[in-house]
Amino acid sequence: MAPLKFSGSAMFRQRIVAALLSNKTLKIDKIRENHPEFPGLQDFEASFLRLIEAITDGTKIEINETGTVLRFKPGILTGGRITHDCGLSRSIGWFIEGILPLAPFCKDPLHLTMSGITHDELDLSVDTLRAVTIPLLQNFGIYNVNFHIKKRGVPPKGGGLVELSIPIMRGSLQSVYLVDEGFIKRVRGVAFCTRISPTIITRVIDSCRGVLNDYLPDVHISTDHFKGGKDGGDSPGYSVSLVAETTTGALLSIERTAKPRRERTIPGIAGDSAMVANAVDRDAPEDVGREAASMLLEEIFSGGVIDRAHQSLILQLMVLTPEDVSKVRFGTLTAQAMETLRILRDAFGVVFRVQEDKEFLPAQEDEGVRARETYLLSCLGTGYTNVNRRVT
Repeated sequence: MAPLKFSGSAMFRQRIVAALLSNKTLKIDKIRENHPEFPGLQDFEASFLRLIEAITDGTKIEINETGTVLRFKPGILTGGRITHDCGLSRSIGWFIEGILPLAPFCKDPLHLTMSGITHDELDLSVDTLRAVTIPLLQNFGIYNVNFHIKKRGVPPKGGGLVELSIPIMRGSLQSVYLVDEGFIKRVRGVAFCTRISPTIITRVIDSCRGVLNDYLPDVHISTDHFKGGKDGGDSPGYSVSLVAETTTGALLSIERTAKPRRERTIPGIAGDSAMVANAVDRDAPEDVGREAASMLLEEIFSGGVIDRAHQSLILQLMVLTPEDVSKVRFGTLTAQAMETLRILRDAFGVVFRVQEDKEFLPAQEDEGVRARETYLLSCLGTGYTNVNRRVT
């Protein structure tokens, strides 16, 4: 069996997951070898490898002295009860999204307790995981996933805590046929804040609704406020997560997290620089709300049954379905999704069929004809089954 070979640091999680599921050894070289300050593997990537070691047995990982070359030999997926500190470089969602394709094929159900950052500007938040990611798994026959948010945490200090339980599959996943987008029927969302005044999220919600109510009356955004202490994390911050639901059950999500507080150095009266604690760069709540609403409208216009944040995950799961055709409509394909297609081709030998579907939309008087492109991606599943489960 030929090993998988890649270069660079991109798509780190997807490469590890593909090696585990295909049971192929993996070599990644040139990992940030020319980076002037931080060459090699970063702390969050090393943390992900520790998580992989915890949920597997027999996995062997070799890293050279500079951290620029990784050799990975996959072991057996065991699952079990695991507690993991995700650190402060990437959010909890980055780790959970990475291991979701693995969890159903473990020997025992996976019960994770994870601490760290729950909302940031880069990764899926815990609200999106609960409202969109977990319901998407049900299309593949993965039911009874339990996800609980115990504490919320934002950068820079985090302090969040979540619990995730995923049962094992007794057989294989279900094939999917998700091509009908439907029409938007309602928008739901969650706005939360911690260690700041609750009036902040009220302003965020008002600005969100000010944009979305021009298109849809059924908009409801709930609030979640933590004063601090044991449930409020270690840093102040706020975020809003929005989900558009269609008449066919499709879920399109976005999220907007306010940038963490940063102190600025400004000149003092005598010409010397002085650090002023109250002089901070932070987003205005009204801007966060308007930007979130605009991002959701852009996601809706992009089209597809799957939003851009979940494209890579859905492609991974489609390959693991029975030896039958699975077909899903995507909107604009992200660079991450296209790279995932290449990884799946190399690991499983599965080549997706991509069919472009262009729709011309009515234009306004001052606009030209607008075309919205969606893509129908289909593949023949590998018939992957859970060979690690206990036989009783």
